[in-house]
Amino acid sequence: MSVTEERQRPDLSALRIRREDEDAKSVAWGTIAGWIVALMVVLGAAYAIYVLWIGPRRALLVDTIVVKPTVNVTNPPLLTATGYLVADKQSKITPKISGKVVRLNFDVGDKVTAGQVLAVLESTNMQAQLDESQAALTGADREWKRQSALWKEGVTTHALLDSAEAQLKGAQARAAQIRINMQDMVVRAPFAGTIATKNTEVGEVISSVMMGQVGGTLPAGAICTLVDLKTLEVVADVNEASIGQLHEGQSAEVSVDAFPNQKWKGVLRQIIPTADRAKATVQVKVKIEDPSDRLLPEMSSSVSFLQSERTDAEMHEPARLWVPASAVANGNVAVVDAEKRVALRHVTTGAVREQRIEITNGIKSGDRIITSGAEALKDGQLVRIE
Repeated sequence: MSVTEERQRPDLSALRIRREDEDAKSVAWGTIAGWIVALMVVLGAAYAIYVLWIGPRRALLVDTIVVKPTVNVTNPPLLTATGYLVADKQSKITPKISGKVVRLNFDVGDKVTAGQVLAVLESTNMQAQLDESQAALTGADREWKRQSALWKEGVTTHALLDSAEAQLKGAQARAAQIRINMQDMVVRAPFAGTIATKNTEVGEVISSVMMGQVGGTLPAGAICTLVDLKTLEVVADVNEASIGQLHEGQSAEVSVDAFPNQKWKGVLRQIIPTADRAKATVQVKVKIEDPSDRLLPEMSSSVSFLQSERTDAEMHEPARLWVPASAVANGNVAVVDAEKRVALRHVTTGAVREQRIEITNGIKSGDRIITSGAEALKDGQLVRIE
């Protein structure tokens, strides 16, 4: 082939696909995508760190309170304790002697007076013993009179006279004891009160106090439990760190769970002079000055200890929403939500007492509000809670 023909022959190497260039381009785009993903991850992590850590730490620190209905903002309680109602004057009525119950004159809830007959025990055997003792007493009296007459006549000895006198006194004592036992067959109320429990029925044989002591079952023979509801008081535990704020005779206010809308005046009657080491508390007793028939022993109750006695008007004042006066700015209150962001709410205000303002509309019980500086806050602003 000539030189001219070789020059005219086309160069086919230009049509060859270069795999190396395409592989290089693929690697370049993969690297770029990888860097983009890494950058997005870094930016996401940075945003998360800012939102979770840096943002909250740089947010404004605020003081907040949780709004709750309260009363008597001018005479707030020093502290509050919980406990139970207990009658200071109560008794388990138990017969002095054993016997069969033949009559009961009460039922649970009955009001009884002092000396009223509550129960009668069977006295048939006791009557027979009394008849026997009376016969013995008559015989002893007759013998003593005979010996006395003989002594005056000088026909008997002093020893026989003394023996007759001793037998007479013994017969008198036995007859007197049986009469007392017969009186004890009638069980009476020792004081005026209310029957709290009924522990026996007609036909049952109950043991006396002495038999219960011997058998170790006292008070197995209790007929009923009598309580004086006029002596109801609250027995409560107070933290020993707070006991220094209290003193005997201090005014208090009592409420019970059964009647949450009613309160009773009370007075601190006694501070028990010992502490409970395990609970770190001291027990106190608060007397209810004018308990009503609605209050019953063992009811759950709470007592608020006051700086000074409340008036009747304060006792019956309804609960209202009160906030610090500094919490209201330009008619708004700053409420903090669960995500610690501010929501400005327009409120309607009422009375003003002791640097506190009544809120009648705009917020509700349970809202957490910022106590000051609401005028400088914005809706949605992130804050830190003190």
